[in-house]
Formats: sequence, structure tokens, C-alpha cells
Amino acid sequence: MTILLCDDDPVVLNSLFIQVQKYTELRSLSATITPATNPVEILQSSYICDIAILDIQMEACDGITLAQELKQRNPATVLLFSTGYMEYLDAAMDLDALRFLHKPFDTERLYSSLDKAMEYINTTCLYVFSKSSGASTRIRIDDILYVTRSGRHTLIHTAGEDYTTVEDFNSFLAKLPVSFFYLVHKSFFINLHHICRYSYSALWLADGSRIAIAPRKQAAFHTFWFDYLRRH
Repeated sequence: MTILLCDDDPVVLNSLFIQVQKYTELRSLSATITPATNPVEILQSSYICDIAILDIQMEACDGITLAQELKQRNPATVLLFSTGYMEYLDAAMDLDALRFLHKPFDTERLYSSLDKAMEYINTTCLYVFSKSSGASTRIRIDDILYVTRSGRHTLIHTAGEDYTTVEDFNSFLAKLPVSFFYLVHKSFFINLHHICRYSYSALWLADGSRIAIAPRKQAAFHTFWFDYLRRH
């Protein structure tokens, strides 16, 4: 878990850092908290975070610009803004800001906002216990292209990496949203967000993978696919 705190007032930033650090201790969260007074340094780096608490009005760069870049790097970043300036609210809402906070930070509201952020992360990400490394890795659900059987294990294929887990195939599928995942074959659960080409009997994913659709699944998937397109 990575948390960015950005405010060009060092006193405010230090107070916020102490509060967030205390929150992670109380919730027994393993987190790296990065305090920053200069948003330009973050923009010029390759920094990626899970949660960002940003002051909107800063001299070097406004929080909206920084938030836009952070969202480009990681669309799942949860944004919390501190502002008293109403003219920024529309731009912040366009970035799906979770909450707006006021200084000085009220501990109860801050903790409540961080709890909401964690709830969101827990519904958009999941942990995969890798058979090869023996470690748990948190991945975004929408980064999964497909899930398939691999012998007695389950293979999770993402654009960047494959993960083989000892978890049962059907048990793992139960964790994924059926609104945009579909079992096109008894061994392939597909993320429809990554389909770039479709025919009645097969589909192609963004990474070039071609996956056949089981004959008995073709009619039902055809209906589901066009319903999905209407919804999106």
C-alpha cells in the first residue's frame, strides 16, 4: 500500500503525516507513506500510489494537475482533496475524487475517508498467492485479461505478468465481477474490457490472445456481449 501526501505547507504536511501514520498502525496496515511539499518533484518522477491526499491550491503546481497525472499512471488511485475553494470542485469530481477534506484535518473524518478508500481498493483489487514465489501480490481486477485452469492450479493472465496460484479455479472465479467477466469455455474466464475483436466462435484480446468460445456457450455469449456493448 502506497499513500502520497502532498501539501506545500510543511507544518500542515507533518501533521497530516502523523495522523495517517497513526491510522495505518491502528488498522494494522502495511503502508509506505510519502510526504511531499513539492508536487513538481512527483510529476517529474515515475511515482505511483494507491491513495493520494492532495492540497488543491499549491504554488508550484495545483493538486488537480498532479491528480490527473497520478490517474494516468494508475487509474485505480483513490483521490482525497483538501480545499476550501469551490471553483475546483467540478474538476475534482471529474477525477472521481472520493472525499474533500478541510484544514485543520478532523481525525474522525480523515479516518472515515481512509476507511472508504480502503473499501474501494478492496473491491477493485485482490490478492493472489503465487505458487512460484510463495508471496501474496495485490493486482487490479481490471488488469486481468483472463483466468484459466493450469493443471490443478489456476493461472491469472494480466498484460504485464502471469500468476499461478494453488487456489481452486471456481473459488477464484467467485471473486470476480460477473458484470464484465464471462466463462466462454469451461477453462477460460474472460475480461470483456480487453476484447478487441469478436466473432461468433472466437475472440481476440488486446495482447493478441485468441480464445475459442465453446459451441454450447456461443449463443449466450453473443447476447451477453452485445448487451455489454450497449451498457458501455
